[in-house]
Amino acid sequence: MGRPPLPLGTSGKVLFATLPNGRVKARVKFRDYDGRVRLVSKVGPSRAAAERALKAECTSRQAPGGVGALTAATRMATLADAWIEADHGWSTGTQRTYRSVVGKQVKPAFGQLCIREVTSGVVSRALAAIAKSSGPGAAKTARACLSGMFAMAIQDGAVAVNPVRDATAKLSTGKRAPRALTTAETGRLVELFRTSDRAVEIDLPDIVDWMLATGCRIGEALALRYGTNGDGKPILDLKAGTWEVNATVVRVPGAGLAVQPRPKTTAGWRIIALPEFAVQMLQDRQVSPRRQTAAEVVFTSQLTGALRDPSNVSGDLRQLLDSFECETCGGTGYQLDEDGSFRAGAGGRRIRCEEGSWSWVTSHTFRKTVATRLDEAGLSPRQVADQLGHANPSMTLDVYFGRQVVSAEAARVLNR
Repeated sequence: MGRPPLPLGTSGKVLFATLPNGRVKARVKFRDYDGRVRLVSKVGPSRAAAERALKAECTSRQAPGGVGALTAATRMATLADAWIEADHGWSTGTQRTYRSVVGKQVKPAFGQLCIREVTSGVVSRALAAIAKSSGPGAAKTARACLSGMFAMAIQDGAVAVNPVRDATAKLSTGKRAPRALTTAETGRLVELFRTSDRAVEIDLPDIVDWMLATGCRIGEALALRYGTNGDGKPILDLKAGTWEVNATVVRVPGAGLAVQPRPKTTAGWRIIALPEFAVQMLQDRQVSPRRQTAAEVVFTSQLTGALRDPSNVSGDLRQLLDSFECETCGGTGYQLDEDGSFRAGAGGRRIRCEEGSWSWVTSHTFRKTVATRLDEAGLSPRQVADQLGHANPSMTLDVYFGRQVVSAEAARVLNR
């Protein structure tokens, strides 16, 4: 029976030879990542120096053709770069988030470690430190990035197990029960937006109405368009009362805002039946001199007619929600610095006021409200998931049942 081959990325016994000039050559048989055994050699002024140079060469061995192969000795910074640059099919927003977290959290914590040096304990301690300094959200995203990085390392044979899977860092104090607006609260909040001069000035009431009518995300609402899809069918069909959610507004690094021709996730593509009040709202906008623009996008900037930034809209919503019916801040949405020295434009710091009766509401509350209304009306989990663009509740249903227009019953329930 023949001798078993060397494992990939390993070497045999080191042999030494003294050259005529007195230097020492160290050589070894090394099994490269294409399965071939090659003779690797290095020369040094002494046996120890030659052996060190040989070990360094074996550690950094690459597969033929110059394609780098991940090994247990590869630095985590190199693994992080390889993972970020790989084609994952991420949305622009996801790629931007992961790239930021890898640069600001993962590399500083793990970059100089070799892959083999990262254990579950190392991961747990680093994630706990990230959670303490940057918050549980950043730590959770860092954990997702690390898990994906080690999945790549496992595929390349650098490690056998994913240490992130067994990391025990506690990244949050537990989830709070989801809270949605009641029917009475929904009506009151819509009234507050409609009667707010600031909200009307920046065209927020219709956006809020649209999110409460459809359960869409802010980016999806800002990508609402009157054009046609790739099949020549209208994206927004007011006669039929349907909207094809097939895009979202994102900020592309170096290019600015753009309409990404796909939603946040694959499951986000859907066709929504619209409530009557939502259709009427859009028809009113079409005949309103103030709201009518030449742009194909519905909710454009009132000043420039350009795309609106989801982050800016979210910030405007936050300040208005904090300001509504709040005596503590006097309806401003923020409080003064402790010494009362805040002056706009004078380098002061705005402190968000969280004492108002609407400060608990976020833009995501609108999606929860839609889901709650539909659930209370007896719609199935599948219908609710289709309305919101979620992949769950069932992988089987997602794979084996086609997605058609969401039940018109959803539009009747959300009407007011």
